[in-house]
Formats: sequence, C-alpha cells, structure tokens
Amino acid sequence: MATVKRWDPTTGPLQLSTLRTALQQEGLSTAWWSEVPGKRVPQHEHPFPEARWVLSGFLRVYIGNDVVDLGPGDRLDLPPGTTHGFEVVGLSPAIFVTGAIDRTHGAAGSDR
Repeated sequence: MATVKRWDPTTGPLQLSTLRTALQQEGLSTAWWSEVPGKRVPQHEHPFPEARWVLSGFLRVYIGNDVVDLGPGDRLDLPPGTTHGFEVVGLSPAIFVTGAIDRTHGAAGSDR
C-alpha cells in the first residue's frame, strides 16, 4: 500500500540536500527531477520500491484508480509492482527527489 508522509521540520530545512541525504541514509540511490507544469508521466510500474519526495511545486500522482496530491515536503512511498503515474499541477515547476534501490548492486534503481 502506498503511504504519504509529511515533512517534519525538526529534521532540518526543506532543501534538496536534506531530502537526498535522508533517502541515502535509508540505503536508496537518489535522483532529482525538475518538471514543468502540465508534464505527465503515464501509469507504469517497477519491480522495486520507490520513494518520491517533493521539494517544491505540486504533483498529482495516480496510483491505480486512486489520486494523491503532493506538495512541498510530502513524501510518497510505493511498494514494488504498484501501478502509478503523475502530472505536475499548478503554475510552477515541480522539483522532487526519487529514491530506489541501486541497480548497480543487482537490484533495480531510481526511475520516475
């Protein structure tokens, strides 16, 4: 089941390096993305778990038939095999970080 977590300000400032460091401390490889308003990624799935953490802007994530809106500081964790896609909503670009198990170590890596 997909889970959404909200940013805990006691963790530190909401900035790219903080998000990447937190995911890397969980053993995940990270990538950061900047997408323009209206950008859509069709529904797909991965054989590995994926985390998506929004730094700025807004994402509407489609998880099967469910819809989850994410804003700054929101983190979405998707289990392996979860069908999902997203679009950038609002007038601003969305900047977000993804985290996944590193492919170079025999498992799957970070994809959208």
